[in-house]
Amino acid sequence: MPFTIIRPTPGLNTTQRIEELLLIHPQGLTVKELGDRLNRPVSMIQHCLNNLKAVKVVDVKKSPDTQQWIYLRKRQ
Repeated sequence: MPFTIIRPTPGLNTTQRIEELLLIHPQGLTVKELGDRLNRPVSMIQHCLNNLKAVKVVDVKKSPDTQQWIYLRKRQ
C-alpha cells in the first residue's frame, strides 16, 4: 500500500495561533472554544497550553459562572 508524505503548510503553528487568539480575546477563552476556533482536538490544545503555561506566556483562572478554566494571554 503506497503512502504519501504530508508536508507542513506555511503559516503559524497551533501554539502561535493560540497566542494570537488570546491576544484578540483579552477576556480569555476555554480549551473547547480554542479547539472549536482552530479546528483542532482538545488534546492538542491542552498540550500547547501546557507548553505556554510552562514558559509563562498564558495565565489560567477559573470562571466564577461556569467553573471552567479560562486561558488568558499574560501582559508583557
